[in-house]
Amino acid sequence: MSALRRIARLLPSRQREMVRSRIRGTQRSVRDFLLRRAVANRFAAAAYYAFANHELLRESRAVAAGQLRYAADHKSGASSYFLLRRNIHRLEKGLIMRPRRPVFATDFIDETVATFDRAMTAAAGEWNSELVWADDVLTDYFAVVDTADPKVAGAYARFVAVEKAMRAPAMEARSVPYARDLSGPAPVAFDAFMALTRRRRSVRWYLDRPVPRDLVDRALAAAGQAPSACNRQPFMFRIFDDPARAAEVAAIPMGTRGFSQQLPAVAVVVGQLRAYPYERDRHVIYIDGSLAAMSFMLALETLGLSSVPINWPDQEPHESRMRAALNLAEDERVVMLIGFGWPDPDGQVPYSTKRPVPEMRTYG
Repeated sequence: MSALRRIARLLPSRQREMVRSRIRGTQRSVRDFLLRRAVANRFAAAAYYAFANHELLRESRAVAAGQLRYAADHKSGASSYFLLRRNIHRLEKGLIMRPRRPVFATDFIDETVATFDRAMTAAAGEWNSELVWADDVLTDYFAVVDTADPKVAGAYARFVAVEKAMRAPAMEARSVPYARDLSGPAPVAFDAFMALTRRRRSVRWYLDRPVPRDLVDRALAAAGQAPSACNRQPFMFRIFDDPARAAEVAAIPMGTRGFSQQLPAVAVVVGQLRAYPYERDRHVIYIDGSLAAMSFMLALETLGLSSVPINWPDQEPHESRMRAALNLAEDERVVMLIGFGWPDPDGQVPYSTKRPVPEMRTYG
């Protein structure tokens, strides 16, 4: 097809456009033929994306890199963040079950205590909130299960040894499952929350005014409260608050022409596939990253700031440009960008009528 395009350039404009139209039509016909075969047979689908269409190879390579990084981190013990968080959360779910089994989590308790032990060794006595949480939950777990059970006894002995070597600091409240206080209404009434969602709009015009980092961190603290599968939180917010650097990064994706040059700050939400050992979880980075991003944008609005979510195109040359600009690891995938700052009161926003509720849902 490239040879035909080169020939088409030599033709008069009218004939050139006709040839180009026929080329595009032929390409669509060939693609539709291959897609029909791919839909009918999974092996044909694999062949199509292996030989005829390489658009999914970037994700496949990132998933493979993530699995290798997961295995390496697990062996090193210095970066047990994702595995430890996942397993401690699994223990919490077991502790709150009704009825609770007398012995549970036997298939992963050895791994959990071993990971906790390595994390404690790597921390060299420096306790953080994650380690305190893990210690508290493990303490409660061993308090309610039969520690004489042969599937639990080894893990219990190792945990006791770690406890003796590195006593946890005394805390006012323990980081264990609890009953929420439902004695009163939620701190934010629905009408007020609905007003906040209507106030939040995609703002593209901002004042030339720096955004204080303490406000950004407050919004990120709210983003950190978003739900995450097994509490792994497999994402990072890469913040660029130098206007020149923010404009450079914001110009990489599509759809920002005309306003990227005046964004005072940009956050790039980056998913980390190193959080998962299996392909089945490859999409969780996009789900968890988006949940956190929405909380971040709503929090910014409460602080007087505004934002604009920027869609990320999974295609070249954008992927290569962003990878170079952010020095991304092989397992890291961009979820989305968020421009933010102090809104220009004279700037307008699109009306953007939203779909009515009946068009968004079905029951049963």
